[in-house]
Amino acid sequence: MSNKEEALQDIVSIAKHNNITLDEIGHAFETSSLCTSKPSAGVLSKLFGYIGGIFVFAGIGVYISMYWDDFGPAARVIVTLGTGLVVFIMGLVCLTDKRYQKAATSLFLIASILQPMGILVMLQEYSSGGDARHGMIFMSGYMLIQQGAIFWAKRRTVLAFSTILFSIILFANLFDLWNLDEELIGVVIGISLLCVAYALQQSRHAVIAPFWYFIGAILLMWSVFDAVQNTPYELIYLGLSALLIFLSTYVRSRTLLLVGTLSMLIYIGYYTAKHFANAVGWPIALVMIGIALIALSSLAVRLNNKYIKSNT
Repeated sequence: MSNKEEALQDIVSIAKHNNITLDEIGHAFETSSLCTSKPSAGVLSKLFGYIGGIFVFAGIGVYISMYWDDFGPAARVIVTLGTGLVVFIMGLVCLTDKRYQKAATSLFLIASILQPMGILVMLQEYSSGGDARHGMIFMSGYMLIQQGAIFWAKRRTVLAFSTILFSIILFANLFDLWNLDEELIGVVIGISLLCVAYALQQSRHAVIAPFWYFIGAILLMWSVFDAVQNTPYELIYLGLSALLIFLSTYVRSRTLLLVGTLSMLIYIGYYTAKHFANAVGWPIALVMIGIALIALSSLAVRLNNKYIKSNT
């Protein structure tokens, strides 16, 4: 399948998911053609918006680090949590005016860093001790509710990203508090992230789907390997790598293909070094198996083009 055909399938999938009609697509093309004379304005606007956000965050960070030791407990909370709340409110205000909506992304990112930091500082300054996981659960729970509620109302991709991030932190600490095995936690969160990434891929937030595909797949493969290493079930990892490669063709994700391929190659190298370090026949066998798999994949492509694609 060519890149053009894949792009057309992506367009059809997104249009169906968001109930976009052909007339609306045609109108969008006409509008974009009218705006082609000023392509640099949008690029410069985004560039200066991101650079401005970086400078704002850098200035806040430098100021806090310079006077941190001189601050009292209340001042430390104000310059972290207070600043984060103010920046978050500024992001919400920017969403109400189309001229400043692009700046909202940088402000939400800054707020999603400062607010958790401020909550943890507040707990450290005013709590009487206890399990640190309780503090992480409180922080991530608060941020999940805040970011999730605003995402539900505004549908901003940056808020979708932060909502997923804080939900991972929340459930990871909850599962750890419930004394679940680390491998089981990794498998559950990894599979959950793959499902979330697939849902994101079908939505307007598809731009962040590859990142969560990568994190979910890495977490899943790492946890499974830790669980089956040096056991009779070690080959399950190799089978899961193959399943991940198959899944990448189904959901059309190059990220999953990359993780699945690398995990399979790494495991083959690990298995070879462990069991066949000095066996000459093992690399030859790997080459033969690889050639056979390449031949089978070529046959599958020909069958698909001749008997399957032609009938659809």
